[in-house]
Amino acid sequence: MKPRRTSVRRAPTVSASELAQMGVCERLVVFEHRLGKRKTVEQQSASERGIAAHAQFYQEGLADAARKGRCYIATAVYGEGWQTTALRFVRDCYLRPHSAGRWMIAAYYRSSPGICRVLERHPWWLIGARWLLYPAAWAAHCLYQRTRRSQ
Repeated sequence: MKPRRTSVRRAPTVSASELAQMGVCERLVVFEHRLGKRKTVEQQSASERGIAAHAQFYQEGLADAARKGRCYIATAVYGEGWQTTALRFVRDCYLRPHSAGRWMIAAYYRSSPGICRVLERHPWWLIGARWLLYPAAWAAHCLYQRTRRSQ
């Protein structure tokens, strides 16, 4: 029997740049510790531009998803359940980083709207689709849980 793993909370990491800065200017480290880190005007405006750009990107993605409708099979079959979350996790963490995975995602995006239209016309086929997708959803859920525990 293997000994049980205990999760250890790790302290936040310090980047090499921060370490170098600590070695160069100890007074700055003490000052930032006491009063907090202060950004320059240029850094603050760049940060605000970045936040605005991310918000716009997010809103465009929501509008695009709303316009396209429910074209993804897992969402059509399970709704926004744990199965859909787990399958999205596998897509994002295991498929998207690799070219073959991106090819599979693109093929899925091309074929899934037609499959979802068929499932909408024949609701009794949803039961079969649930049974077919369940093993993949369960495996994805196990990966998702294992990854969350290890963080």
